[in-house]
Amino acid sequence: MNVTFNESVPAGGTYANGALVWNTPHEFTIDFTSHRSPTHDGDAHDVLVVARMKIPTSAMFSIVQAMSANIDRYERQHGRITPRPPKEAP
Repeated sequence: MNVTFNESVPAGGTYANGALVWNTPHEFTIDFTSHRSPTHDGDAHDVLVVARMKIPTSAMFSIVQAMSANIDRYERQHGRITPRPPKEAP
């Protein structure tokens, strides 16, 4: 596969430590975010969207399958990924 980058996309990637996901009948939207300035309770109130992807619904299943396969491969090589605990309701 020959991959090229649009000049506005940094070849080294963009750091994101969060994502917001929603959908319409025709597409999924994923906002990749960088949470900055954590407060004393660990909450990040300063959130920057670093990339927005709009993906047709027909492509989502293949993307989720690829992500799942890569997570399985990662965990076999490096150990289990520990998810962040869910945020408690106030």
